[in-house]
Parts: sequence; structure tokens; C-alpha cells
Amino acid sequence: MTTLTQDENKAVRLFFYSSIVWLLVGMSIGLILAIKYVWPNFLVWGEFLQKYLSYGRIRPAHTHVVLLGWMSMAYVGGLLYIIPRLTRKSLEHPRLARIIGILWNVYIVLAVIILSMGYTTTIEYAETPWPLDLFLIVLVVGTAYICFKTIAKRNEHQLYVSLWYFMGSLIWLPFLYIIGNLATYFISGVPQALAGWFYGHNVIGLWFTTVGVGFIYYLLPLLSKNPLYSHKLSLIGFWTIATFYVWNGPHHLQNGPIPAWLMKAGVVPSVLLIIPVWTVLANVFGTMKGKWHVISENVSLKFVVTGAIFYLITCLQGPFQSLMQPSAILKFTNWIIGHAHMPLFAAFSFVLFALFYHALPTLTGRKIYSEALMNWHFWLSIIGFLIFAFTTWTAGVMQGFAWTEGKQYGVPFLEVVVSLQPFSIARAVGGLLMFTGQIVFAYNVRKSITEGQPLSVEEKSSSTA
Repeated sequence: MTTLTQDENKAVRLFFYSSIVWLLVGMSIGLILAIKYVWPNFLVWGEFLQKYLSYGRIRPAHTHVVLLGWMSMAYVGGLLYIIPRLTRKSLEHPRLARIIGILWNVYIVLAVIILSMGYTTTIEYAETPWPLDLFLIVLVVGTAYICFKTIAKRNEHQLYVSLWYFMGSLIWLPFLYIIGNLATYFISGVPQALAGWFYGHNVIGLWFTTVGVGFIYYLLPLLSKNPLYSHKLSLIGFWTIATFYVWNGPHHLQNGPIPAWLMKAGVVPSVLLIIPVWTVLANVFGTMKGKWHVISENVSLKFVVTGAIFYLITCLQGPFQSLMQPSAILKFTNWIIGHAHMPLFAAFSFVLFALFYHALPTLTGRKIYSEALMNWHFWLSIIGFLIFAFTTWTAGVMQGFAWTEGKQYGVPFLEVVVSLQPFSIARAVGGLLMFTGQIVFAYNVRKSITEGQPLSVEEKSSSTA
């Protein structure tokens, strides 16, 4: 591994610190959305706020800020931090990386403004207009160029498995983004919906999942101080994700206006995704053998293992709800909200929190300010998410059956909405706890930067070893 130069350090910190700001902004908007389920007119006073803080405008702003501001910027920061350490090669073009970081922040600001003004393509997760899409594609390609050039000039001959996941993700993301955000301008109807969900599902599977799994494979041996259980298993997981995940988009249109054969074609690879998730879990449990007691002492490891378990649950839920009969009940209900938050918050945001806590001492030369606050961050996040998830899952099942039975017994739609209000209140409470946990996280990071205890010479050398 290698010590980051000053320019590399600045680039990584720019992405990491920016992502924390967007995490707080994105979750603030998310909390507002959760409250609006209980109190639709929350913060809507006067014509200006009524227009710009309406649910339909701030919901896409929430998803863009969380996915492309928080997670994607944190992911790029993680790539810039980890790749030099796995290649034993200093990062290529660190100043270009800093420019990309600044421009990425500009992109998020412009996206929030434009979406709040009501300008949207109406395609979920791809709502921004094409000039902004081109802007982001250039930034992603620039990031890929820096990472691939660093890997090409590496001093470590063997490619550790995390690098496989990183390289695959950087190849897939630009193509996914072009199909979901640009190609959809030239088609309409069912083909447009298929292209939109090709992007919507695969950006999770071939960017957020693959980079997140690469982070797990990097962090787990370091934090547990055990070698990775099986390099071969990890590569089997990589190639099965690359082979099967790309075909999953049609299950989002299950029981919809697409051919029956295409519905079934979306189910089979969805079920086969159990293979890569089991390779990850087998590696997690195999690597942790004899070291489970360390979890009680190491909060970062606690985040990683918990995130891996939620990744497993996500990939058990996904194949189940891709089947035609479960989909007929669960589609368009609160269940989907709970499911969508699990991989992005409970699984891979947890892995990111572990990476932040692990990398911050190296980047700043200071210890984490408070381990107690790290534990508060963990428990507020997980308790809040479990409240959020179980209330949305339960409400979704009730909602789906009420809609199905309502056709036969004449249950009014509004009556279903009113009956779900207690669940909406509980969901907002869970969201408040999740948001509070991130405030604790940001506060701890800030105090670590300014008031953390300086690392000793031995600790500095071990952090770069």
C-alpha cells in the first residue's frame, strides 16, 4: 500500500466531505417527504413554498441528492482512496480529480434547482434534462480515466478482487446512464419504460452494489485482521453479477404492458442473483471465522457486517417480489419504498460509514473524536431503519391486499389511505431517527477533523501499511 500525496489527499477529502453535506441535505428532504405522508401541507405556506416544496418536485430532488450526491460522491472518494493502496501506485491526475469533485457538486446544485422548478423528464431516477446528463457523463468518464490509468500503471501485479468490481462498475455506469437518460429521448411508450427500468434497476446492481461489494472485500480483511476467505468465490460473485443483473429491468413492469415472455425473462435472472449474494455472505462469514468477538470492539466492522447482512436480505426480497403473483400484490405500494431503501441505506451506506471511519484517521492524521458517537450513529441508524422498513413493508402488504380485495368488496381507495396513517406516522419516526443518526455522524467527523487526538508515529505507519 502507499501513502497518499497531498494532492491525492485533497481530492479524496473533497469527495468525502461533500458527500456528507449531501447526505444531510438528502435526508432532510427525505424526512420532509415522510412527514408529508402524515401532514400533506407541511411547510406549504404561501404560493412560493406550495409550488417549490410540493411532493412531486422534491421527491426527485431527494433521490438525486442521495444517489448522486451522497452515495456516488462517497463512492468516487472511496475509489480514489483505495485504488492507490491496492495498486501501490500514486493516483494519476489528482488535480483533475479535484476539478471533477468541484464540478460534481455544481451538477448536484443545478439538479436540485431544476427539479424543484418542475423541469423533469418524468422518467424515475432519470428526471434531469439532457444537458445535465451530458455534464455528469463527462464527469463519470473523467473519473474512470483516472482510475483505469492508475490501475494500468500499478506496481502490484495481482489484481485484488475489489479492483475487478471497481473496474466493472466504471465501465458499466456510463453506458447505463446513457441508455436511461439519453436514449429514452428517442423512444416512447413501452420501449421507453423498459429502457428507463434497465437503467433504474441496473444502476443499483452495476454501480451501487458492485462498488459497495468491492468496499466490503477491501474493508473486511483489514478490520477483522483475517485474510479473505476465498478469492475464487469473490470472482464467481463478480461474473454472476455481470452476467445476470443486466436482465432484471423487466421485473419492474411485471403484470404491466409488456409481453408475457419478457416478464418471465426478467424473473429468471432475478432469482439467479441469489448466487452472487451467497458468494459475498460466504466470504463474510468465512473471513470472520474466529473474529466475531471483534465486532463488539470495532464499530466500523459492525457497520460492514450489518451492511452485508442487509445486502443478503435485499437479494432475498428482490427475487421474491419479482415473481408475478407477489408483484401483483406489492407493486406500487409502501412495500417498494422499504425495499428500495434497504440496499441504498442499510446495506451500502452502512459500508460507506465504515469506510469513512476507517479512512478518516489516515486522511487527517487524527483519531476519530468519539467512539461513543460512532455507536450512537450505528444504533440510531439501524433502529430507525428497522422501524421505517417494517412499517412500510407491513403497510405495503395491507395496501396491496386492500386494493385487490377492494375491487371485489368495494373498499374505497380513500379508506385504505386513512387506515395506513398510523404506519405513516411510524415511518416518519423511523426516518427522524435515521436522520438524527446522520447528524451524529457528521458532528463526529467534524470534531475528528478539528479536535481528534493526533496519531502517534506507530499509528500513522500502521494506517498506511
